[in-house]
Amino acid sequence: MKLRIVSMVGLGLLLASAVAAQTKVAGKMQCPKPGVVGTAEAGDQAGHRLTLEKNTCPWSTPMEMVGEKSKDGTYVAFSENSPTRASTRGTLVGSMENGDKFYLNFDWAVVKDGKPKSVIESVKGTWAFTGGTGKLEGIKGKGTYTASEDETGGAVSMEGEYSVPAAAATKTTAQKQN
Repeated sequence: MKLRIVSMVGLGLLLASAVAAQTKVAGKMQCPKPGVVGTAEAGDQAGHRLTLEKNTCPWSTPMEMVGEKSKDGTYVAFSENSPTRASTRGTLVGSMENGDKFYLNFDWAVVKDGKPKSVIESVKGTWAFTGGTGKLEGIKGKGTYTASEDETGGAVSMEGEYSVPAAAATKTTAQKQN
């Protein structure tokens, strides 16, 4: 019986040590006006449009992860706007200064007094890492963001948490030392 309890405690400690700790992360991107790939009216009601856009944004305040800083990010987003609702979903491919990449999905939706804002003053959304390369291979995490827009483009402030498997974080460092 004691052996079973000791084994279970040992297994629990082993599993707990294998799970990487969450680390806080934050950054800010300054984006130019996005390029619209295409827009179409849905046709079911006046003002209901679907838009696909793409943009590359530099980090004005880089995110720092596993000792590296983010450089820029390119996103592709799908937006749906109607007289009563606005929403966006997309994917961002971020580049770190050392060449590693991270991938994340993001989304937001706005309904205000039955009418969306005609110009996005500020929206809040969520994001989640979906993968990465190099030191960021196996990255997990999520967070929130606030975005604002004007005639010249927009700013996006992000914060959240991430973790990477210890092997990925040290693998690239070990390769550089050899």
